[in-house]
Amino acid sequence: MNVTLRQMRAFVEVARSGGFTAAAPKLHLTQSATSLQIRELESQLGLQLIDRSTRRFALTDAGNEFLISATRIVADVEQSVADTRELVHKRRGRITVATTPLLASTLLPDSIAEFLETYPAVTVRVADLPAEQIGHRVLSGDVDFGFGVFPQADPQFDRIPLLRHPLGVMVPSTWPLATRRRDLTWSDLQGQPLIAMSHSTGIRTLIDQYLHQAGVQVNPRFEVEYLGTAVGLAQAGLGIAVVPAYVGMLLGSSRVLFRPLYKPVVHRQIELIVRAGRSLSPSAEAFRDCLAARCEMLHG
Repeated sequence: MNVTLRQMRAFVEVARSGGFTAAAPKLHLTQSATSLQIRELESQLGLQLIDRSTRRFALTDAGNEFLISATRIVADVEQSVADTRELVHKRRGRITVATTPLLASTLLPDSIAEFLETYPAVTVRVADLPAEQIGHRVLSGDVDFGFGVFPQADPQFDRIPLLRHPLGVMVPSTWPLATRRRDLTWSDLQGQPLIAMSHSTGIRTLIDQYLHQAGVQVNPRFEVEYLGTAVGLAQAGLGIAVVPAYVGMLLGSSRVLFRPLYKPVVHRQIELIVRAGRSLSPSAEAFRDCLAARCEMLHG
């Protein structure tokens, strides 16, 4: 059996209109083409759906019964097509993005606000998570994409680089280290009260590596889980914190100054990750582009 949607639409319209002549213009067909659609449908079903005569038009009992199902099927398909068009034009949809609490509270809000100005009917949800949980949520399909720093290569993800900035140090603005005229190097951090990230974070391993290479003894005054906490402690004059430059841009204030570190320059990169092989919805693609534009503005 090879019943087509076109045949069912023709049958439903003929039944609604009360005949082939009235239905044909609504189907954008000739009367003979409309009649042919019904005959082919009857042939596929092995049933006569319409009693034909020169004087009257009437559905058979089988036609009346089939009309109920055909009307529902045609309506469901038409609604699905309409819904899909709404998604394509971003007149509806839902996006869920997973990111760290720092990015969720700083870079992301402006991106969401800008996006919703253009696409107010799209719902945007944020999952603010520890960095190590973001990948799991992306793979499970709970979120459309993740946004953050993911230093480990993983073939399970497609990656889109968004923002690349060097590491530097957040220094209380009244400290001599903040106003020193020459470039700061990693070795300049010797003897400074360090606010370090905990060993459970990927950035701690990276920072310790370069401090050791510079001969700096690592003896943190504080150890914290989140970059925002480290910056807050630096703002209070309790120490210095090694952070990526974008953290300084997003969280800086007059009480603290970000200075890049040299010899060597070490970069961190914010990326958007998607489960490998997964296509984003039109709304998610538009939000990705909005996020990329915001990062480009920061980079510039």
